[in-house]
Amino acid sequence: MTLERFHLVFARGGDGPPPRFIALLEHECRARGLTFAHCRTHDHAAWLLHGLAQRALVVDMLVDYMGRSFRCDDALTRAVRERGGLVVEDPDRVRAYGSKAAMHLALVRAGVPLPRTLIWRAGRPVRELSPAERILLGQRFVVKPAHGSGCAGVSLHVDGSRAALEAAIDDPDDDYLLQEFVQPLSLDGRPAWFRVYNCFGHVFVCFWHPETHATSLVTPEELAAYGLGELERLSRRIAAVCGYRWFSSEIAMTARGGRRVLLPIDYNNNKPFMIAHSEFGERGMPDQVVEAAARVLVETAARHAERREQALAV
Repeated sequence: MTLERFHLVFARGGDGPPPRFIALLEHECRARGLTFAHCRTHDHAAWLLHGLAQRALVVDMLVDYMGRSFRCDDALTRAVRERGGLVVEDPDRVRAYGSKAAMHLALVRAGVPLPRTLIWRAGRPVRELSPAERILLGQRFVVKPAHGSGCAGVSLHVDGSRAALEAAIDDPDDDYLLQEFVQPLSLDGRPAWFRVYNCFGHVFVCFWHPETHATSLVTPEELAAYGLGELERLSRRIAAVCGYRWFSSEIAMTARGGRRVLLPIDYNNNKPFMIAHSEFGERGMPDQVVEAAARVLVETAARHAERREQALAV
């Protein structure tokens, strides 16, 4: 029986032309003699799942960008993994560390410096903050849901009143992080706020403006001049804690106790924004990062496929 095989499947729903990143994945696969599929509809996802269930299909690597856009997305990721494929990101890892509250506590245990934070558990009655809690968080702080995506549900400059918290904590079934507002330092007129991408250990550091979201790749010269090498180490520490292999982090440089300190703000976004500058303007990802990430993902798929073939041959 001849099996159909996809060395790399990128699962992302949506109409219209696909972003450049997907075209780059397909190009990189074709250049290496690998097969590629863009899973973008319910029917395609169901077809893949059926083929895996019937053992008529092999998927070496699935990049899960579905975000609950397909009815069978969880079943598809598990079927790929159970048949020996590599899933980015592993569904059990996402279940364990997809909550900002759970990830915050894991990073605390790992000794990673973080903003001063209170975790407001789901179902906990809203009340005025105590004087001690106000001192911890400051007069104005940030409130964000543990399972929020992007800026959804995030409230800035919240005070400690009951009314303000009731307005900010609007999902009783989710945990919330109440977090100090981090004021970034200025580096030659730019906010010292960074978006750090980690793709299978390849780390790309970008300036990221917290208001305009303009993104620019930090050059090796800037890394050295501003002493930003710790950003790469922080990204690797976060990866070691959560086990994610392709994710982004927001990290800000601020002053604490008279010293510069780097504080992760958004810890492990497992679906990095991959729309390039050439498509989306300065708020997109630098094209160099998009191109490098595509190469790394395809190279990883190729290595995983080779290891599977070697194991079968033994």
